[in-house]
Amino acid sequence: MATHYDTLRWTAAAPAPGSLSDPSRAILGPRRDALVFWGAPLVAFLAVELWLDGWALAAPHDAASVAIKGMFAVIAITTWAHLIAVVPRAYGNRTVFAAHRGKLTVAPIALIATLFLSPIALVAASVLAVFWDVYHSAMQNFGFARIYDMKAGNPPELLRKTDLRLNTLLYVGPLAAGAALATHLQSFAKFDHTALATLASVPGVLAGYNTGIRAAALLAYAIVLVWAILDYRQAMRAGYRLPAHKVATLVSTGAVSILAWGFTPPIVALAVINLYHAVQYFALVWVKEGGRMTQALGGRQGRTMLYFWGGCILFGLAYAAAMTGSVRVFLAPFIACSLLHFWYDSFIWSVARKHV
Repeated sequence: MATHYDTLRWTAAAPAPGSLSDPSRAILGPRRDALVFWGAPLVAFLAVELWLDGWALAAPHDAASVAIKGMFAVIAITTWAHLIAVVPRAYGNRTVFAAHRGKLTVAPIALIATLFLSPIALVAASVLAVFWDVYHSAMQNFGFARIYDMKAGNPPELLRKTDLRLNTLLYVGPLAAGAALATHLQSFAKFDHTALATLASVPGVLAGYNTGIRAAALLAYAIVLVWAILDYRQAMRAGYRLPAHKVATLVSTGAVSILAWGFTPPIVALAVINLYHAVQYFALVWVKEGGRMTQALGGRQGRTMLYFWGGCILFGLAYAAAMTGSVRVFLAPFIACSLLHFWYDSFIWSVARKHV
């Protein structure tokens, strides 16, 4: 039977509906989503590895050392800088602020005051920030998966619990199974010489269970992955449309999580994860709040970008200075900002309310 192939072929001007090249399913557009959203994990991994290997192979040891240390410093500052990027969304968006006025006013004052007044609360908050950051990073990946579901027209509650389990284990599983777990647990050493000094022994105690923890993490990873496949299979039989962008997000995030946490030194893994996490967040805030910020500043986008990016970077530099300083109390507002950032993100973005 003859077919009119030319009339069916998808072109750049008319991409296949639902494909990665379909602009209606993207957040910023096919190419930019591939760079700063679903493809950001792979881009960050390749960028970090190429930078490390390139300088190690092509430059004298001293020059390579400076370049590599510089990369880690830039990524650290960028990571701290993105924490304050939540402000335009939480406080500049009138709808968001009105919906959460009490949380956005009383809680910050109470938290900062507590961390200033209580040294042990500051230590506990700094340890909490390490582990909350892990969960927060997993939830950002979950959020992008849900946004792509929304853009594909899927109901907001469909597969939500499945995605929560899947995105958590895609990120936490390889971390718990690799050497990075010990690095995260070392944060408990901060409790030494405090009233909770017993907690400083947690890393040493858990070190004796490394094999069991690794086995449990791998088993949980396998169970959740198979569980998700079965849930998706059932949903698709009932009419669920699996978005290509969501698949790309899950594959990209899962692959980089395994590669980074499982096969690179913890400091490199942290650099990769923090880099793509910050890039995704900056891009999301700008695409959702950039227009509002620009309008508030007289319609001049260049000036708005300078204030936004410049203010965030200055905060990142201040955070770095506080981290390297000898006066611990100066860390209080920055640790508070970390916790508030993680907490705010749990309610100022909502796919169910189409508040993204």
